[in-house]
Amino acid sequence: MNAQNIVRIIYILFTLSLFSCNKFLEEKPDISLAVPETVADVRALLDNDDILNIAAPPLLEMGVDDYYLDDNTLNNLNDTYKGIYLWKKSYPAFELSGDWQFSYRAIMIANIAMETLERLKEEQSPAGKQLKGEALFLRAFNNYNLAQIYTPLGNEAMDKPLGIPLRYSSDYTEPIFRTTLGETYKAIWDDLKESFLLLPELADRPSRPSKVAALALMARVSLAMDDYENAEVYANQALDIYSTLLDLNEIDVTKDFPFPFLHKEIIYMSFGDRGDLIVNDNIYIDKYLYDLYNPADLRKQAYFYKKDNEGIGFKGNYVGAQFSTFFGGLATDELYLISAECAARNGNLPAAAGRLNTLLESRWSTGHFVPLTFSDRKSALDRILKERRKELIFRGVRWSDIKRYNRDEALRRTLVRVNAEGNTLAELPPLDHRFYWLIPEDVIRISKIQQNQR
Repeated sequence: MNAQNIVRIIYILFTLSLFSCNKFLEEKPDISLAVPETVADVRALLDNDDILNIAAPPLLEMGVDDYYLDDNTLNNLNDTYKGIYLWKKSYPAFELSGDWQFSYRAIMIANIAMETLERLKEEQSPAGKQLKGEALFLRAFNNYNLAQIYTPLGNEAMDKPLGIPLRYSSDYTEPIFRTTLGETYKAIWDDLKESFLLLPELADRPSRPSKVAALALMARVSLAMDDYENAEVYANQALDIYSTLLDLNEIDVTKDFPFPFLHKEIIYMSFGDRGDLIVNDNIYIDKYLYDLYNPADLRKQAYFYKKDNEGIGFKGNYVGAQFSTFFGGLATDELYLISAECAARNGNLPAAAGRLNTLLESRWSTGHFVPLTFSDRKSALDRILKERRKELIFRGVRWSDIKRYNRDEALRRTLVRVNAEGNTLAELPPLDHRFYWLIPEDVIRISKIQQNQR
């Protein structure tokens, strides 16, 4: 298949992904001239970085408490973004940032890749196994992201709360329906476990998944499910294979975009457009969060800058790109934090301190960091969770973290939006249904699936 046909099928897939439900289109588009015909075609489909690696949903970051907007920016937002920022129960739930369609487009491409390998009888060839592993990882990764923004956190045993629609076929005419939350998480785990068996330990480029990426995602999912024992196991297994950290002393943290593109901490590359809500120039960083960073902590300079009006802006796009994106992929620093948190929760305080110290030594100015020791579980967790928030700002995990903390009475709290005068504009209490966003109205209207509860 030539490059023109690859582009053509991607365009068709994009169109179908907008409305992948029964009887929406009167005629099936003619893709007979653009279907994958060889293993090389499947490789080309799965290597389309501009489609598959730019699918991290912006809604993973829009509701978090790490930033705020000034009154002028807020007043100029449309009703959808304003409703999201203020956690309103009702707002025009239009598809503005691709959260739904870009994720399901990636899932459709993954399904086409696997169907093609089966049709070509290449599933058991060395190249076919790796490609199938990549497609399974891609489907799991996107299903997990969708579950974080449209459902409660859950596990395989939860059979009543609604999950997301699961797509196992590229046939867009198949009806869609919402599975249970348990079915959603089982599907994610099934794909991840199979992908792990098929993938190479390390990928030859960060846009492709690997065993390390599968383990890292398994650690992230386990953490969200409060499965600290397995989260620690998966994080440590991933670090046993790849544990490289970026020493911030080796980069110029004063630059406008200090992080190198595709730097060595990145295990799997995925990022998303911030949309109109969290554009870098518009947002202000929460002062409490900013003050958590020690002056000798190089992240304070690498992540933030001071605005003309005394406010704090964000510049530390971890993706290393000079445009307004957030990194939603997988990296080694997150693995160190998962390992440290789980070790603390599981009672191994020396291991928790060791993992955290290794990370922080690469973040502080040389000679200023004093290694930590923990004498009790509570103080260890308090420090590790603060470092998690500080390290992983605008990394697509804070929303899920808040949701899982809400299940712990000692950690839960009400989120608050205030204006410039300090007056409360909105509150979001723990376990509120607004922690999972409304499904786009067009999807509800066309598919007749159930909207999220309010």
